[in-house]
Amino acid sequence: MCYNPAMLGYMDESGEPGVANHDNDYLVVSLVVFESQDVADKCSAGIERLRTRLNLPLNYEFKISRNSNKVKTAFIALMVNLDFRIITVSIRKNDFKKTASYKRIAEHIANEIELNCPGIRILQDRNPILYKELETLFKKSKSGISIKIANSHSNNLLQLADYITGLSAKKVKGTAKALKHYKPFIKKQIYFGEISI
Repeated sequence: MCYNPAMLGYMDESGEPGVANHDNDYLVVSLVVFESQDVADKCSAGIERLRTRLNLPLNYEFKISRNSNKVKTAFIALMVNLDFRIITVSIRKNDFKKTASYKRIAEHIANEIELNCPGIRILQDRNPILYKELETLFKKSKSGISIKIANSHSNNLLQLADYITGLSAKKVKGTAKALKHYKPFIKKQIYFGEISI
């Protein structure tokens, strides 16, 4: 993809690095990509309208692991019609003898972002260790990528990233229900890859 400093990205993760607990243990990181600030603003406005339609408080946080089935169904239906793309890196921690360090994980993630979205400006949900590793890698590269950390509670588009990451995490585990929920988002994929470390 061509260098585009107008692109915006919102990143979240599901799972934790460390020694695998079982042979189906994953860390999933997803980046939701918008072509411009205008496109991102329209998506954020759509999420605000959904809060109003569902009679939710203005500060209600859309979070896939906590929301009711009614809210999840409505939010996923909204996401299908929003204009964004997705990069997901799924890291399978299938070696009980190794620790999946943030540095090694960050290198895999940074490589895919640099390849597909040079120049993008990223907001990442709170994870200071992963953030620091990615910030260091992006500064060393010549991709023009910048990254900052933010709180998802007050950011609609990080909440969108949370849902995409949650759906992606379920997809990699391969249940029929998860694959059905993720299917509408396949067309939004820039990259979806699984890595064993």
